[in-house]
Order: sequence, then C-alpha cells, then structure tokens
Amino acid sequence: MSKTVELKLYSPIQIDIIDRDRSDHAVPLQAVSGERAGEYLGRIMNAFREIQPQEDARNAFIAPEQDWSEVCEKIVSLTRAVELIGGKPYGVFTCQSSGKLNAEEVADLKWHCRDQWEEGWGEGYAHCPREGVSSGLYIHFWQDDAAPLLTKDELEAVRREEPGRPVITEKPVTAVTPDTFWPLLAQAKAACDGNQRAAVYWLTERLLAMGPEQALNFHSIMHGYMELADKYGLWNAAILIHENGCYADGFEDFRAWLIFQGRETYLAALKDPDSLADVPTCAEDNCRFADLPYAGSMAYARLTDRMAHDDIPPADHQQMVAELEKDIEYGAEIGYPHEWSEVAAYLPRLTAQHLTPEELRACICRGHMWNHDDPAIQQAWAVTPKKKKTRSGKKKGGESR
Repeated sequence: MSKTVELKLYSPIQIDIIDRDRSDHAVPLQAVSGERAGEYLGRIMNAFREIQPQEDARNAFIAPEQDWSEVCEKIVSLTRAVELIGGKPYGVFTCQSSGKLNAEEVADLKWHCRDQWEEGWGEGYAHCPREGVSSGLYIHFWQDDAAPLLTKDELEAVRREEPGRPVITEKPVTAVTPDTFWPLLAQAKAACDGNQRAAVYWLTERLLAMGPEQALNFHSIMHGYMELADKYGLWNAAILIHENGCYADGFEDFRAWLIFQGRETYLAALKDPDSLADVPTCAEDNCRFADLPYAGSMAYARLTDRMAHDDIPPADHQQMVAELEKDIEYGAEIGYPHEWSEVAAYLPRLTAQHLTPEELRACICRGHMWNHDDPAIQQAWAVTPKKKKTRSGKKKGGESR
C-alpha cells in the first residue's frame, strides 16, 4: 500500500477592514498603521480559527462523496484552512495523496484549487467584536486573481529563504520615483523568480503598504514609460516576435513586458529594437505582460476608492513623460512603420530568428504590414527619416494590429 503523502498549497489572502461606523469604506490591512494592524491581525486570525471547525465539519460530511478522479486519482482528501506565515495570512489547501504527485498532477491540483477560490471559498466576511460604541469590525477576506498558488518550496523561494537563492541586497524601496522605479521592478522580478502573476501581486502588496501617493507615482511612471515606447519601429519588432501578428492590445502587453525586463533592456530596445535578439526570453516567452500596467491603479483604488487616471492632471502626466524621456536615446528609424519588404534590413537579427526566407517572402506577397489608409501611418512615413524608402507602410489600424 502506498504511503500517504501530504502536499500544501499556499496563497496570500487579501484582507479589507470594514468599520461598522464607516461601512461604505473598506481599508486594506496593509494600509492600517502598524500598532492597529497588529491588533486587527490578531482578531482576524481568531475569527478564522472560529470559522475553521465549521469548515472541518463540512469537509468530514462530504468526504465520502468526493470524487477526485478528474483532478488526480492519487488524491485521498483536500482540506482548506488559514495559516499565519511570516506575519501574513495565507489560504492553505492541504492535499493527502497515495503517493507523491508529479509536476503535471500538481499543476492540475492548482487549477482545481484556484477554481475553488473562484467558487467563493476565498470571499467572505468575519465579524470581530470590539469594545466601544461600535458593535465591531467586519473583515472581508478574499483571493486576488493575481495571487499565486505556491508549494512550500515555491513559497520559501518567494520569501527568499531557499538555500542558494540569490538574495536581494538592494535597500527596499519605500518611495516610488523615476530613480527607484526600476529597482522596485527588479526586486519584484527577483522575489518572484520572474513569475508575472506573482510579481504583480508582490508589487501591489508593496504599493498598498507605501500608501496612495506612491501607488499613484508608480501608475504615472509606468504609463509614462509605456507611452514613450509607443514607436512603430518597436512595433515592427513585436510583430516579428509574436509571429502571429500584434494588434494594438498586444503591443501594449508587449511594451509592459519590455519594461519588466529592466532599464537596460528597455533603453537598448528604443535605441535599436534589433537588440531584443539578445534577450533570451524573446524566444521563450510570449513576451506579453497584460497585468503590470494595472498594479499601481489596483493599489490606489483599494486605498482611496478612486481611479488613478482620474487623479493625475494631464499637465502633471506630460511633465512626468518629459522627465522620463531625458534618459531615452531613440534610434533614427524608431518612428518609421517598416513594411514586410523593409523589415529584414531594419531588424536583420530578429527577422532571421523568427522568419525563414520563405516565410518572409510569403509575408511580402500576402500584403501590407500596416493599414495604408491610416492618417497616422501616412504622417509617420512623411515625418520620420529613412535612408532607403520603398513603398510606404503604415501604423495603427493596420493588418498586423
């Protein structure tokens, strides 16, 4: 008979505190001052402990009827609880199985547990009585879509306790400025081993702890760099890398991915998009990061109940863009929308990496890369210098977008 093996999956829990005196405004636990946060956390964990016997009884009641074959035939039981790890509450799934699960089985188990969150286990309220005129606090605990499900080893790696794992030696960022923006992204990437979902959660957590002003700063800087990378030459590179085309939304995700690669890679790509041929993940990833631009706005909305873009005056945004642009050296043809017949000369290494000569000829024969009727494309062709100009190509609204 196979030995029963226990596997735990951990996921951070977001917690909002709702004061009965101000029931219309939920405050994230991260935004509460230190002394009160400790008091609240103790009450929150007590509330979880009171709920747990009900959860255990429910599990015992339904256990004989559970069929785990759709997830993995090895699974004997799967229970849920909340644990305090490093001073932070985690939702914990404990799986008992007849034998160790392999990587594919663990992935299937994570999928099932995430589905359980979405079914509502990770969303609920706990009432925490307190002394005073108010009858208590309501604690809203919920699972963020961006939060990862981690095995014990993965959790330890994220917390930088895994033996041999590089340690982040930079001082933790406590205020977001153009100078600290890139180190903050680097810390997120290192702490989460490059995992995008985990990195967005990590960033959101840090911004919540820093407060609304810093969350707004992150949003402003992030979107400033996104705007400054909105260049046709870089879009040409994205189209080659994505291979199946890159429309406007895809190019936004690509620019966010590029920013996540770090300052040196970002600046090099704007000087020469062909430099992306030296970035290994261009061949390994889908080179998209859809959630990164929203980390600041998510934190700001939770802290203030307001939208970040509504609270940044246009003049302030343009001033930020102008400041960020000082560090950027654009390549001579970065603003030119190169056509299929021109792209190999402009981006020789990326073209060779992603297209065979036969595929490139097929693209040229198939039609235009850009929408030739788009006024923005026509203007880009007119104003952007180009050494050798063949038939015009165009920008947004094009066939690849």
